[in-house]
Amino acid sequence: MVSIMISMQSLPRVVAAALGAMLFASTHAAALDPTEVIAESSRARLTVADYEAELAKLPAATRAEFAASSLRLKQYLDNLYIASALAADARSEGLDKDPVLARQIATQVNKLLAQAKVERIEAAAAAEFDKSIDRSTARARELYLVNRAKYGVAEKVRAAHILVTIKDGNKDAALARATDIRAKAVAGGDFEKLAREYSDDPTVARNGGELGFFDAKAMDAPFSAAAFAMTRKGDISAPVLTKYGYHIILFEDRQPARVRSFEEVAPEILAEQKNKFVADARDEAMRRIFADPTLKVDVDLINRINAEAAARPPSAKPGPSVKP
Repeated sequence: MVSIMISMQSLPRVVAAALGAMLFASTHAAALDPTEVIAESSRARLTVADYEAELAKLPAATRAEFAASSLRLKQYLDNLYIASALAADARSEGLDKDPVLARQIATQVNKLLAQAKVERIEAAAAAEFDKSIDRSTARARELYLVNRAKYGVAEKVRAAHILVTIKDGNKDAALARATDIRAKAVAGGDFEKLAREYSDDPTVARNGGELGFFDAKAMDAPFSAAAFAMTRKGDISAPVLTKYGYHIILFEDRQPARVRSFEEVAPEILAEQKNKFVADARDEAMRRIFADPTLKVDVDLINRINAEAAARPPSAKPGPSVKP
C-alpha cells in the first residue's frame, strides 16, 4: 500500500474547493451510503466505501476523533483521491503489468490478508477469555496472593516549593535570596503567593509551587531527602541545593507505604492475563504454520541467494524494473 502525503497548498484550488464542498455535504448527512461518490473525474473515483476501507486501518478508538477534524479529514480525502488518480494513470501506462510491481502488489495483498487473519485470531481469543471471566478472576486472585508485594505503593509525601536558580554561577547570591524568601514564609507569609512572586520554576504560574503527592524516586535525591525528613504539616525546609538550584520546601502531608487491595489491582491483573492469552493464541497459530508436515524449505536455494547477494557489489544490486 503506497502512502502519498501531499500538502494542501500543492493541490489545485479547484480540486481542493470541490472536495471541500463534497466533504461538507457528506459530514452533515444523516447516514453515509458506501456507494456515494465523494470525488470523481474522468481519471478516478473516490467513494465513501473507499474512505471507510482506509479509515478501518486506524485504531478503532481514534477513528471518530480523526473524522471529527474537518481539516484533517479533508486532507485525508484529498490524498486518497490523489492516490486513486495516480494509480489510474499508472494502470493506463501498463505499470501494473510489470512483473516486479505485480509481485509487489500481490505481496501487499498477502500482508493485508495476513493482518486480517491475525486480528481475527486475536479477537476470537479475546472473546474466549471473556467467556471464562469468573475462572480468570479466580486465577488473578491467586496471582495476587502469591505476590502481593508486587502491588505495593511506596510512601509518598505532598509538598510545595519555591525554586531559586543559580544565575551566572553565583551560588552565594542564590542562597542569600533563598534564605530571605524562606524567612518571609516562616514569618507567616502565604507560601503560594511567595511562590508566584519569587519562584523561578517555569510551572509556578500554573501550580503556584504545588507538587502534589510524590514518592522518593520522583525528585532529585537531595530534594526528596529533605521532603521525606519533615514530619509536621506546615514545616518549611532550609534552602536545599539540587541540580536546579535552591529549593524552599513546604511539607503538607504524607501517605504511608501500602499494598493495593485485590479490588484495586484486579483490572490490571486481568488485562495482563488477557494479553498473554491472546498472545499465546497468536503464537500458536504461527507455530502451526511451521509445524505443517507438507512444508518444504529449500535451504540450499536460500544459501545460494545469500551468497549471490553478498558477492554482488552494492552498486550492482538491481532495483525494481518498471516498464511502460
